[in-house]
Amino acid sequence: MIELTTRPELVQVGIQSTAVALIVSAFLLLLGGRAMDLGGSFRATLEPLLRQIREGTSRSRAELADASVVAAIVFASFAVVFEQPLVALVLVVVLGWGRPLIRRATSEENRILALGQSFSIDLVIGFYLPIVAAELLLLNYFIAASMALVVLALSWPASGGRPWTHRP
Repeated sequence: MIELTTRPELVQVGIQSTAVALIVSAFLLLLGGRAMDLGGSFRATLEPLLRQIREGTSRSRAELADASVVAAIVFASFAVVFEQPLVALVLVVVLGWGRPLIRRATSEENRILALGQSFSIDLVIGFYLPIVAAELLLLNYFIAASMALVVLALSWPASGGRPWTHRP
């Protein structure tokens, strides 16, 4: 079995170039307005699975998003120790700062009212997805998992939980 650290130099350069191209494409998607399309189609793909999970829990969309962000912070903290300390530390700080913003963005349970927030959510998801792929290529698994959990946090669908009724 070939060790990941003993890859031929040409393969490593190709992987690193592809990762840089993915990061550049994330910015181009953002600037060109296509990040919203990518994020929207990704959320639409995940929606049936996430809706099924929501039907099995009494947690709100915001609570599920908050739990996903907390898990993202944990994975980013692991990355501080095991992967890229500086990048991961910045990610931990940004996620800690952004946690209330994500909770607020996912607090709307009415589908129609949630559509107003979905545009900015789709934009962030469309920007993050190429960066997650780049981090996977660079073998930064904890950072990739952390960013993927942020995408998950933003992807929870509105109005999918159990009704808030009191049962005797």
